[in-house]
Amino acid sequence: MSDVRIIGFAVTMLAAASFALSAAAASSSSAPTPITPVAGATLSAPVPAASAGLSAPAPASGAPIVLAQDNSGWHPLSPLLRLFRGGRHAALPRKLKEPEKPQRRLTTFALAPPKIQGEPKTKNARTVLVVGDAIAEGLARGLKAAYAQTLTIKVDSEISRSRGLIRESDLDWPTRIAERLARGDANLVVVMLGTDDRRRLEHEGSRAAFRDSDWEEAYRKLVQRAVASVRDARKPLVWVGLPPASGPDRRSDFSYLNDFYKEKVETADGVFVDIWETFLSEEGKYTSYGADVDGKRRRLRTSDGLYFSWPGYRKVAFFVQQRLARILGEGPSLELAFPGDDANLILLSGGASRKDTLAGEKIAPAIPAEGSLQHKLIVEGRPLPEVEGRVDDYRRAQ
Repeated sequence: MSDVRIIGFAVTMLAAASFALSAAAASSSSAPTPITPVAGATLSAPVPAASAGLSAPAPASGAPIVLAQDNSGWHPLSPLLRLFRGGRHAALPRKLKEPEKPQRRLTTFALAPPKIQGEPKTKNARTVLVVGDAIAEGLARGLKAAYAQTLTIKVDSEISRSRGLIRESDLDWPTRIAERLARGDANLVVVMLGTDDRRRLEHEGSRAAFRDSDWEEAYRKLVQRAVASVRDARKPLVWVGLPPASGPDRRSDFSYLNDFYKEKVETADGVFVDIWETFLSEEGKYTSYGADVDGKRRRLRTSDGLYFSWPGYRKVAFFVQQRLARILGEGPSLELAFPGDDANLILLSGGASRKDTLAGEKIAPAIPAEGSLQHKLIVEGRPLPEVEGRVDDYRRAQ
């Protein structure tokens, strides 16, 4: 069928071309031919008689004869062109529009958390005080979300967004922490700061450059003062380390600062929460993405490679909350106790007590009664008496 169609189309094209050429020949034989007058010559041409007995006026002597002109732009193949192009004034074919490339939408991750409906706290609810710079502000919001449904724990904060331990004016952090704890309404302090401490530091009348030996000595004293401001108030201390940041230089500096925090906090029997490995890829490199607290892959860091998105702050708060649970607990059996006047020693009275047992339940003594099977086995180390017929009875049957 395809060959028949091709032959039919060719025959149609030849017929159309033949018709066009015939029409062109007929038109050329009947149409007047324009004559261009030559200078100094008089042209004459036969003028056909007019119809209906009327005679056309003769041209003036010496005047050029102007023949009829076709200014319509006629072309001998115009019938063929009209046949396939849809007429003389057919519209030009439309230019196909290329499909628009999809534009990449940039998603911004706000630091502000969603609105959280928390339950009213109890009158004796314990307060977790979060202290630090801008990165601690996000942590405080994450902890508030984590404890939103816990009636016995509330979260408060003392934030200065652009103030680390190194400040040249106004009140420094150790003094500010001490004044805040003097109110007596905080039960535990969480510290997270240092993102702005990669700078020169005043030391003995001169300005020590970052990472110099003089700088290390002065900064170590600042960290020690901050730790002491919490421990002298006899409050438990949880210090959260800095996260890995984008860029090898900044990442190296943050790891360097974490060494100071970890050393001084653990020396004072505080808790250092290391989140460094948590926010690295499996290859140990910086990444902005990772699993959130629900196990879904989300963007955890902001575009500056320093702060966290809201899922990232919730993840930091999750690891901090685990360490807080060991200190505060979330039930009545865990309470803070300070024996004597030693502020560096914290005990957890988390053992079972009579008021925490079920009704009718008896608490077994710590040491078995003398003469009991338990005393003979555990204290005296004597074997239990053999029971005839039991699976461990290896005596031969009589």
